[in-house]
Amino acid sequence: MQLKKGIPVSPGIAIRQAFVLDTEELRIPQRFIEKQEVDTEVLRFEAGVRGAQKSLAAEISRLDSKIAIHTQILEIHKDLVADPILKNEIIEGIRDHQYTAEHSVSRILNRYIKKFQAMNSPILAERVHDLYDVEKLILSTLLGRRMETINTLEQEVVLVAHNLTPAQTAKLDTRWIHGFATDVGGKTSHTAIMARALGIPAVVGLEEISTAAIGGDLLIIDGFRGVVLIDPDERTLEEYRQKEADTRRVARRLRRQTKLPAESIDGHPIEILANIELPQEVHASVELGAKGIGLFRTEFIYFQSPRNGEELHFQNYRMVLQELAGRPLTIRTLDLGGDKAVEDSTPIVEDNPFLGCRSIRWCLVRPDIFREQLRAILRVSALGPVRLMFPMITSIHELDQALVFVDQVKEELRGEGISFDEDIPIGVMVEVPSLALIADLLAPRVDFLSVGTNDLVQYTLAVDRGNEHVADLYDPVHPAILRLLVQLLAVGRKSDIEVSVCGEMASEPLYLPLLLGLGLRKLSVSPQMIPEVKQVIRSLKVYEAQDLASRCLEMSDGVAITRALKRWAIENLPEVGARL
Repeated sequence: MQLKKGIPVSPGIAIRQAFVLDTEELRIPQRFIEKQEVDTEVLRFEAGVRGAQKSLAAEISRLDSKIAIHTQILEIHKDLVADPILKNEIIEGIRDHQYTAEHSVSRILNRYIKKFQAMNSPILAERVHDLYDVEKLILSTLLGRRMETINTLEQEVVLVAHNLTPAQTAKLDTRWIHGFATDVGGKTSHTAIMARALGIPAVVGLEEISTAAIGGDLLIIDGFRGVVLIDPDERTLEEYRQKEADTRRVARRLRRQTKLPAESIDGHPIEILANIELPQEVHASVELGAKGIGLFRTEFIYFQSPRNGEELHFQNYRMVLQELAGRPLTIRTLDLGGDKAVEDSTPIVEDNPFLGCRSIRWCLVRPDIFREQLRAILRVSALGPVRLMFPMITSIHELDQALVFVDQVKEELRGEGISFDEDIPIGVMVEVPSLALIADLLAPRVDFLSVGTNDLVQYTLAVDRGNEHVADLYDPVHPAILRLLVQLLAVGRKSDIEVSVCGEMASEPLYLPLLLGLGLRKLSVSPQMIPEVKQVIRSLKVYEAQDLASRCLEMSDGVAITRALKRWAIENLPEVGARL
């Protein structure tokens, strides 16, 4: 049994075979054979090697002689496939351990990959890529028609990868994929957010899980503790099966409370809305008790078909609005760039994309795409309560630029006789310190403020929220963050505009008493977290939370504040405290 420690990003327990995405979405369906099958399996392996060599030779012969470097790479692959030492070790695995040919190939090549990675040599690093390619080639040849990809799964698995893009995560089919584990990532990376939205356990920042696990290995993903266990022993497996059953039982009990009001013991109502990535999440959000959608992240619609533009967006928004049946829908304009790379015919190459042309900046330099989305949002506003929200505004000038586009699109629609809500509420996400500090100047121009704590923490503390190496520095309760929240809430009261939190901080039960104590009364959270958030709210008294918040505001560092929040949870919220 191997134990790998990472960052827990989506709660729950998943126990399934591994599907390792970094081996070209190949999963080994069988790992062992009977003793009498050994000779046949060796012959099958040798036939697979010949097939791989034939495939390489055909590809080399087709290449243009001018592409010398490509030919050289394929020749290296051809030599590796034919390497007698490598072949003998793979055959020994089949004969001595009764591995299938595929499992022996994967184990032996992964052993060499780990060796080369440990040597920290640039030359050997290149050989690692070659070994990965050879592994994919031989496995593809051996599996043939039995080759299974992420899109053709017919068995429940947990997904293992170096990384998952938001677009890949959006396409995961939760009928078959019950959790995932990645080498890289942080608690508020967009991949982590998607895992919570899909309601599947996930652990990121594991550094080497994609090479430690082999397709077909039995894995336990513990999304509470942030650990992944590879090939657990029977005792551990039984313990986790019991934990998995307990988790499901608690989830069922929480779901029975979805119709109860989100109101504190001392009578303070809290409005809970949902953050969604995909239209398909709306039904679950409503079923779980959401009073509307506080954040519709629209970039995943864009990824589906970047060139379909206005009509694709409009149809998706209409679908969501119909499902909401009169509940409000807040649509955020495209937040592209950063860790949501855009495949474009004229890509922008940046050394630091998180500080570059992302989000509203990207929209302002791509007015064609921005206008199409604004048209879709305004058109759907005629069908129900819709609010428009701009992400990552950093200055008044930037907001004014975006508002000019809104006015122009409104004028176009009037000219075309297309109806829309003339008074559609417009707000901004507060995600950077500059905007938080001038919120009083911004307030007269907007109808609401929504605090995106994920990016606000990242930019205030200069900590990449997707970087596992600085994950311990990413601190949502750092005194600087709390002071910004206090300032924003004061602006909201003075200007009589709504201030809510839509970042992942609002989904964290440990932080909820603090947020309510600071004065927040509207939260937008991951759909799957709504029942637990509601339970926490119904289990506390706001006046006690206010006392807690006052004490936290007097503390000088986030470590002390976190310690105080944990003590408070243990004393006042037993179910939350039990997990700490």
